[in-house]
Amino acid sequence: MVAVENSMRKAIGFLKKAKPAVIVAEFNFQSDFRDRTSSLESLLAVVQRLPETKVIVFYDGEYLLQFQKLCARLPVHAAIAFPIEVQYLRLCLENVAVRGTSGIDV
Repeated sequence: MVAVENSMRKAIGFLKKAKPAVIVAEFNFQSDFRDRTSSLESLLAVVQRLPETKVIVFYDGEYLLQFQKLCARLPVHAAIAFPIEVQYLRLCLENVAVRGTSGIDV
């Protein structure tokens, strides 16, 4: 089953009901947040309580430093810089499904 949520609030609500095998999300750096770098942090905090759920994150290379700081604190199993190549995404999904983690490509 594939579910798509277009807001962080709805995505977190979905995670409270379902325990997906894989989440694919986007890191959007938001410099105006005082205590966070992105709303993705809220989602990843919930994922910490779901040890079987793996996370793949898309990120903009311009914000690599901020993304690396996030990865040091919260669970990210694979990361892909924009532009996203379908073959690479497919490979990441296969690696996460088979091995549990493919590392972070940052």
